[in-house]
Amino acid sequence: MKATILNNSKNFLMGCAVSVSLASCQSASKEGFTLEQQGDTLTLVHITNPAKYLLLPVEEHTGEGQVCLVTGNPADMDIRLAKKETDYFVPFELPAGAKEAVVRIRKTPKDAVCWKEMKLSDTFDTTNRDKFRPLYHHTPLYGWMNDANGLVYKDGEYHLYFQYNPYGSVWGNMHWGHSVSRDLVHWEHLPVALARDTMGHIFSGSSVVDKDNTAGYGAGSIVSFYTSASDKNGQIQCMAHSSDNGRTFTKYEKNPVLTPFDGLKDFRDPKVFWYAPEEKW
Repeated sequence: MKATILNNSKNFLMGCAVSVSLASCQSASKEGFTLEQQGDTLTLVHITNPAKYLLLPVEEHTGEGQVCLVTGNPADMDIRLAKKETDYFVPFELPAGAKEAVVRIRKTPKDAVCWKEMKLSDTFDTTNRDKFRPLYHHTPLYGWMNDANGLVYKDGEYHLYFQYNPYGSVWGNMHWGHSVSRDLVHWEHLPVALARDTMGHIFSGSSVVDKDNTAGYGAGSIVSFYTSASDKNGQIQCMAHSSDNGRTFTKYEKNPVLTPFDGLKDFRDPKVFWYAPEEKW
């Protein structure tokens, strides 16, 4: 009799353990991707044959979640994912040509509406529908901008880089956005030049056209200097270079190039210029 009771108890406890395990790691499928919810605030989005974008629903007045492309840039992006209602969508770019992609999302509860409303798409509508949006002053296609950075003129083009958050309408996720113009009136919007990474936000800085190849990246290369800012690293100075007229940049593999030597916290926004007497930048 005791043996029967013990066996039944073991079976009952094992069943409870399995039930708890299954409850803590639930999966739900949508067209093109699967949600693996590993806890109350941690979800993995598994995407097969990814489209260009995962469109993320945003709620203006809610706390930020953390979104990271596990199979790409490992930096977390702070995005106010919709919990109760969706105000608008932002595009989260997925790796081109990949067979699969994994997006990790933290600090967003399992019952948030974003899980039902996020979707894959190869396009993102940037049509201007804002009645009070400036027509004369430069504005990005979507998102938030402030300081102009790295302004240079090269081969008939004015380059405007700027502080940019592609994931919301407020400050955050600092990138360098990029637009070019031939007359300073009509602007062509280009992809992000420098994206936030694991070293931190991409704060303000400056750019130079290295016409004499003093840096070794080729005559006419654009070399940019910027501040990486994070709680972990503080404010440190970094470098990147471009050989395709500023369209794409390669970050220097030995960044940072300059760190504060005296514990200074406000150490940002480098301005680089050529000092002819010493032949140095």
